[in-house]
Amino acid sequence: MNISPININSTKSPAFGHNNPWADSPYNTKKNLTVAATTALGVFGSMALLAKHEGHSLKPTKFYKSIKTYWENVKFDDTPVIALGAGSCLGGLVGGYIIDKDKENRKAKKREALLQMTNISLPIVFTVQMSKFGEKVGNKYWDNNRPKALHTYRTKLPKAASAMAGLFAGVFTANVVANKINEYLFHQGKGRPVQASDFSAHLDDFCVAANQVSDARPIYWISRLVPIALMIAGNEVGNTSVENADS
Repeated sequence: MNISPININSTKSPAFGHNNPWADSPYNTKKNLTVAATTALGVFGSMALLAKHEGHSLKPTKFYKSIKTYWENVKFDDTPVIALGAGSCLGGLVGGYIIDKDKENRKAKKREALLQMTNISLPIVFTVQMSKFGEKVGNKYWDNNRPKALHTYRTKLPKAASAMAGLFAGVFTANVVANKINEYLFHQGKGRPVQASDFSAHLDDFCVAANQVSDARPIYWISRLVPIALMIAGNEVGNTSVENADS
């Protein structure tokens, strides 16, 4: 049964960050699971391509070991996160097209995919680049005559501060860009400013920010959850319709 479309030209804000993709989904559980499956395949496929690019073999006999080795050793910075995010959004879009053939709902899903990629890519790019900037500042201005016990903090303190500043700047910038896309490309109104609750939805971004400044084992294992966190975006894409867009 088709979902009755509503007016897509509302004044609500774009979906911001990664929310709960099933909370207000208009689809049944079977269709939700279809989107979840295609989203997972999208992320897994992107990981396989990244592993191949790193020189790992994707031959059937070595496939599992290659993916596992890549996952265990990859540093989740801007390139892999954006690639995995793209795979997630593409997988979610494919799943969304499978479960819903309504033209307006498909248009809403394509719009959501573009907005999700904006919200994935900009915070990560800002975080990584600001982290590198902080490291350079620490190396340049730190007094090398200080005690060796303090040398650990020569780059870590400015790197950590810069990474977090980059994360917040990236979230705000992504919101501005998403609102502009919403307003000028999709004619969806001016959107809304960033709210404190938005930051709670960026688990993948916080993982990457932490991973930029520390190689502690707890942070390492938490950062391994980035591919799973990125699947939320693809599920949002696939479960978006004109009925729940911007809700």
